[in-house]
Amino acid sequence: MNMRSGEFLGGVLVGVLIGGALGLLFAPEAGEEVRQRIKERAGDYKNRAVETGSQWLEKGKSALRETKEQIAAKVRGDEGEA
Repeated sequence: MNMRSGEFLGGVLVGVLIGGALGLLFAPEAGEEVRQRIKERAGDYKNRAVETGSQWLEKGKSALRETKEQIAAKVRGDEGEA
């Protein structure tokens, strides 16, 4: 993923969070219910963000390992085997 797509996805995520919060704030419910709903949703979004971040981290680590192995193979002269 290049930097621009990462920035775009970050912008989309921020927009979704802001839109969701505003939708909840303007919903015809009591203040306590709205606050509780925001708290629950924020927890859900946090959990999703942590899970997605962990997945991206693992993908990055895997790509780094593969790249290291390829470089090591080329340095050893095993280019045909890599």
